[in-house]
Parts: sequence; C-alpha cells; structure tokens
Amino acid sequence: MNPELKAELDEIIKLIHSLIKKKGLPPGLAEYADKSPLLGQLVNDLTAICEFANTLSNGDLSQTLGLRGYFPGALKALQANLRHLTWQTSMVAAGDYSQRVDFMGDFSLSFNTMIIRLQQATENEQRYIAELEKSQAAIAESERKYRLIAENTDDVIWLLDKSMKVCYISPSITKLTGYAPEKFTGKTAVETPMPCLQAIFHEASIAFANEAAAKKPLIIESEQVRHNEKIIWTESLVSIASNNEGDFVGYLGVTRDISERKRNESLVRQAYERRKKAEFFNQLTLAKSGSELEMLHIARQNKIYIPQNFSCLVLTITSLDTLVADEHNLHRKQQIIDALVDFLSRKESTIAWETTSGIAVIVPVPKTTDRKTAELETAREYSKEISLYFPDLQIVIGLANYAAGLSLFASRLHNAATAAAIGTRIWPGQQIYHYDDCGIYQVLAPFARTDDAHNYIKRLIGPLIAHDKAAGTHLVETLEKLLSGLSFKEIGGQMYLHHKTIQLRKQRIEQILELSLDCHETRLTLATALQLHRLTQPTQEPAAVHTQY
Repeated sequence: MNPELKAELDEIIKLIHSLIKKKGLPPGLAEYADKSPLLGQLVNDLTAICEFANTLSNGDLSQTLGLRGYFPGALKALQANLRHLTWQTSMVAAGDYSQRVDFMGDFSLSFNTMIIRLQQATENEQRYIAELEKSQAAIAESERKYRLIAENTDDVIWLLDKSMKVCYISPSITKLTGYAPEKFTGKTAVETPMPCLQAIFHEASIAFANEAAAKKPLIIESEQVRHNEKIIWTESLVSIASNNEGDFVGYLGVTRDISERKRNESLVRQAYERRKKAEFFNQLTLAKSGSELEMLHIARQNKIYIPQNFSCLVLTITSLDTLVADEHNLHRKQQIIDALVDFLSRKESTIAWETTSGIAVIVPVPKTTDRKTAELETAREYSKEISLYFPDLQIVIGLANYAAGLSLFASRLHNAATAAAIGTRIWPGQQIYHYDDCGIYQVLAPFARTDDAHNYIKRLIGPLIAHDKAAGTHLVETLEKLLSGLSFKEIGGQMYLHHKTIQLRKQRIEQILELSLDCHETRLTLATALQLHRLTQPTQEPAAVHTQY
C-alpha cells in the first residue's frame, strides 16, 4: 500500500475513533467526508448514533433514531425498555405493586425484590397508620371524656411538675376558689392564690420519700381562702405522676370542697361535747356518795376542768316560752339552746351545759370580800354579750349563793334556778337575780306550787282576789301597801288617791276578809299569803322569737 494512502487511511480511522470516543465531530473528518460520500454517510450515522446514545444516557427517552441495523436497533430496544420501566415505576409510585421487570437481567431481580419489599413496607406502614389512627381516635375519645369530666365536675384536677409548676388545673378551680385557671397555670405553687398547693407539695414530698408509700395516694386536708375572703376546707387526694417509662414527672391531685362535711363533723363533735358535759354534771348533781377529789378526777378524764372557786349561774330563755309545743318548735328550741351553750362554752374559763331548769354556767370567781358584786358584774357581761349575738332572745340569769368546792353543787345549782324563777315573778324587768337577794322567798319558793300553798292563799286572801276580779277594784294591791307599813297619806300618794279613800279601802278589806288589819299576827299571815300569791302568778309574756339558727 502506498505509504501516503496508508497514512491518510490511518488518519481517517483515527478521526473515526475520536468521533466514537469524544463528543462532537473531530476537526478534519468533515474534510475527508466531503471527499467521500460513503465516508460522509458513515460519519453522519456514527454522529447520530453517538448523539442518540448520549441523550439516552442522560435519561432523555424522547429522542428518535432514524437508523436501522443491529446497533441502532439495540439502542432503540434499550430506549423502549427504559420507557416501559419508567411507566412501571410510575405505576409502582401510584401504588401498583404488581409490576415486574423480566428483561434487564440482575436489574430485573433487584427491581422486583425492591417492589416486593416496598409493597411489604407499604402494607406495614398502612397497618401502622391504621393502628396509629385507632390509637389517636381512642386518645381523642379519652381526652373528650376527660375534658367532659374535668369541666363538669366540682372537683379540681391539677398536675404539678418536678419544679412545682402547675402544668394543668381544671376549670372547676373557679367554682372552688373564685379564681380563673389562668391564675394558676404555668406558675409555681407559691405564686398561685392557692397556698394549700405549697402545703400539699411539702407534705407529699415527705410522705412519698419512701418508695412503698409512694404507691399509695395521700389524703391531705387544708384550709383555702376564696376570692371573697371566705375560708373553706378542702381535701386533696395526691398521687405520684409518672410517664410511660415509669419515671417521676410530678404530682397529680384532686381537690374538693369538704366545708359541709367539716361543718357536720364539728356539729357532731360539739353535740358529743355537750352531751358528755351534761351527763357528767347530771351525775354530779345526783351523786350521793363519792369524794370531791374523785369527782374532779372524773371531770379531768372528760376534759372538764372545774375551777376551785366558781360561781354558778342558770340562764332561762323566757322568749322560748311563747313557742307552741309542737315537733317543729321543739326542734327549733333545741337548736337555740345548743347554739347558746356552744357560744358560752367558747368563752374563756366558762363551762356551760343544758339542764332541766335552763342553761347552767360555771365561771371562776375571785376570793374577794365583794364576791357578790363580782358575780353580778360577770352576769351582766354575759347578758350583754348574749344580747349582742342573740338580739332576739330574752334571758333571765339566776346566780347561786356561794359555797366552796363541789359538796353543795346540786344545792347551788337549784338555788340559781330558784333565784331566776323568783326574780321573774317578784322583780320582773331586772333580768339578773342573786339568790342572796331573794330573802323570805328562798323559803317560800319551794312551797309555792304545792296544794297547801294554794289552799293557804285561797283561805286568807281568796275573797279579796275574787272581789277585785268581779268588781274591777284594786284591794289586793292596797292590802300589800297597807302591810308594808306606809301611812294612808303615803299610800294615797303612790296610788294617786286621797288618804281617806285608802282608809275606806282598809275598812272594806277588813269587811271582806272578816278580820282586823291592826293585829300584828294577822298582818304577818296576810303578808305571807300575798308573797305566795306573787310567786304563783304567771310571768309577763315575753316577745316572740324571730331568730333563725
């Protein structure tokens, strides 16, 4: 071969290799192509094949190759397979996991395995989503029920975190305290207007220090000041709050108003204390044996501390006598008596209890020469305070004569009741009566309600009483003044009558009674009859009771 031809042929082959290996038409090849149409056709075919292969390699499956033959046919088959694979992939992306590839060798195996696993992953994901949605629905339903309970219950549900901050508090806190939930949420226990939270946290921290104790709820009672400054009693059921892993996250509590329960407990306790005192003093009154030391020992066992020197008073509520004795009024009367006993018992160094004669009171009295004055002053203080707190009640206070110790306790109690009974009839309007001032009435009072006393009055001054009632005169009143030792003139002045009228009345009295008022013994018996008559007269009717307790 001609060396020049051989060199030119090598150059053409080299340029064709360059066309296959590099992008673009190599310089100089076009010159040879122009010289040879066959070479030009070859260059064009190779250029078209290279460009088609290049676009195919870049993922552009939209190009077409207008050549035929083995190599272009292989490229076009590859393009068709890639297009089908692209469609299958889009179907898989749309959720069609039935697509399979069987024309790309190992790629087909990997692709098909990927589809199977993707299908399994999708099915697992769908099951997980279904379970998640089911759980979320359950949680939503649980939250709805919880919110329904939290927003409609009177109990307050709250949650404190580790730093004592209020994470949650139910809207019922407004009903319990008068404060809105915003006053609590996000604040520490000490910053809230619910100081009991601080006390609750403190007690819970101590109580839950023991791991075994932490498993049991803690019940804490405390006082709470409401927005209107009213104090209420609350009960809190406190538990440890834990997360799903069992780690401590704070304290969970339910707080409720127990003021009514505490009030009832207090009433029961007060009723028990009243009954205990009444039983002790009734036993003391009826006791016929036993030393004073033994009685004081029993008193201390019942937490009743009797002072060594004491005054004994009996309070009679006269305004309760107007109540009709039906079931309702008996209950109301007992409520008033209980309220007054509790009021007196709350006073310092005062012991009060109910007796058949009224409310008995024991109060310390100093050993002074003017003991009686001190006792009357104490009685006036009681009367003043009772009028202040029970303005509708009308009471009479009888004071007993003094005796040291408990030996004459029953007698003193009886004398105090007698002083009140005598005073309301003989000196109405005074309200406070001392047994020492009752004079001859101390002796007459025990007999005033007997048949003998009634017959004695009827026999001595009965005709005079009947005459006054029939004629509308005042001879009994005139007789009382005549027996007092006053002169006719003095009596006339007091009764706004002429002294001669008094003298004529004296004569009329003597005629009716058929006796002489000039006899000393007769005057004494008539005076006694008049005093017994006064003791048997009904007391002045008090005003009706309107107080509600």
